[in-house]
Amino acid sequence: MMMSRMRHVILIIILLGVIGFTLYEALSDSIGVSGNLESDPETGLEIGAKAPDFTLETLEGEEITLSEVGKPVMLNFWASWCPPCKAEMPHMVNFYESRSDDVEIIAVNMMHQESSVEDMKAFHDDYQLNFPVPFDEDGTVTGMYQVKSIPTSYFVNAEGYIESKYIGPMTERSISSAFDKIN
Repeated sequence: MMMSRMRHVILIIILLGVIGFTLYEALSDSIGVSGNLESDPETGLEIGAKAPDFTLETLEGEEITLSEVGKPVMLNFWASWCPPCKAEMPHMVNFYESRSDDVEIIAVNMMHQESSVEDMKAFHDDYQLNFPVPFDEDGTVTGMYQVKSIPTSYFVNAEGYIESKYIGPMTERSISSAFDKIN
């Protein structure tokens, strides 16, 4: 009886230790990310905050810097193996075809989540992507934007402030509506 009770106490202590360690790790990760964002007090991921800036390279070797775009941006995070991303891409292509003069779509490929560069290139070609597709090789930008599920899209105004965020696939209509709400 005493031995059984002692085992229960030990199991509870171990369980509490695991829970405590998990919470510590989660909080230190989030503090690290927000710590990077706090270098500029206006920068953050909330609506109305200045979008964190980044520079990434496209397949063609062109560098894209968010703060240098100068027009409203749909910042989309995706991967080639993601079924909702596959559903969303034709809508993004069609929308961009008609509105590329006044808005930009930057579709950040989460290269660190891809099985190969060839998979991403095949997706790019199969869907005839007509907007910039920079790739996040090590997940830095994906982490900076705290992307947990894909597709995730941020809509950023021409001054670089976040206007809205959407998780999940969007249609031409929902993309158009999100851009129409940007001042």
